[in-house]
Amino acid sequence: MSRIFINYRRQDSEGYVGRLYDHLLKHFLRDDIFMDVDRLKPGIDFVQALEEAVAACDVFIAVIGRTWADVVDDSGARRLDLWDDFVRIEIASALKQNKIVIPLLVGGAKMPAPTALPEDIAAICRRSAFEISHARFVDDVERLAEIVRESISPTTRLKPKADSVTLERKTVAIKQVRAEVVAASDSPLYQFRIASGSYPVIGDGNPDAAIFFIGESPGRSEAESGKPFVGPSGEIFDELLRGIALRREDVFLTNLLLDRPPEKREPLPAEIAFYTPFVDRLLTIIEPAVIVPLGRFAMSYVLKKYDVPEKNGKISTLHGKLLNARVDGRDLHIVPMYHPAVVLYSANQRDVLQRDFEKLRIFV
Repeated sequence: MSRIFINYRRQDSEGYVGRLYDHLLKHFLRDDIFMDVDRLKPGIDFVQALEEAVAACDVFIAVIGRTWADVVDDSGARRLDLWDDFVRIEIASALKQNKIVIPLLVGGAKMPAPTALPEDIAAICRRSAFEISHARFVDDVERLAEIVRESISPTTRLKPKADSVTLERKTVAIKQVRAEVVAASDSPLYQFRIASGSYPVIGDGNPDAAIFFIGESPGRSEAESGKPFVGPSGEIFDELLRGIALRREDVFLTNLLLDRPPEKREPLPAEIAFYTPFVDRLLTIIEPAVIVPLGRFAMSYVLKKYDVPEKNGKISTLHGKLLNARVDGRDLHIVPMYHPAVVLYSANQRDVLQRDFEKLRIFV
């Protein structure tokens, strides 16, 4: 995962940093932002620990206020001149490791001259600075978040863009899955599908999507159209996607069951057992970097499939959490969420879903 390291001095810019951190959480995950040395455990080599934390980041933000270069300790010595100054250690490490270093000017501060800084951090003056003003704080942070996303190393991005040959191959493979489900007369829901004149609902969206949503089962509207997430819950889903600048065409949507059950009820074990091998094939074809199971049944299936340590957890505890797995040598991120249909029964859950969807911004 991409990491952001925020370097700052409390006596100089703590007020700005708190606001900055809160706004960055709208775009990045909490665990991806290293901000405070209070996280360091007693008894460890703090220089080594700070250097390792810097090594783990992709983007290093050095917050510089008006008094940044002049703050002194209790004895009157300038902090930047001390060997054990955390701010100096972190910046020197970031420069030495050739990290992307963004000097962030706050409170009307100006970049100091190289001659005013210790030799091991003087090179920060050659890094292009970004200024955040009080009057334009929100807009400035939005622009900063965009710059950070653009600066993240390509090795940490989700998936390289597929070429036309790969897209066609995956499209054909998904159509083959659909054909097999259509012909699956041994499905426990086949007879109901035929009697009701409905369609199987295989999935919809980008055949090479980075983000793969799995719901529970198709409803009446889905079965009548053959597309997932339509009708009232689909409208909520689309609104949530738009809130993080995504479209259906950007992601892939499917369900745990690929046919509609005869009434509104929970999926039966035999139904899950029949349809999940098809869902597994869709996952293999698309190779998503992020799976978003919607609802407890989809969550249980995904977490057990990938043997995630939290596989026995409850959705009330795990929703909105970033869980990780390894698949064929690559990272897979899993973000369980409540199903959008929950809003139809409990309007106050909309805020919960919106907050959880915000966690996906880092992958957009």
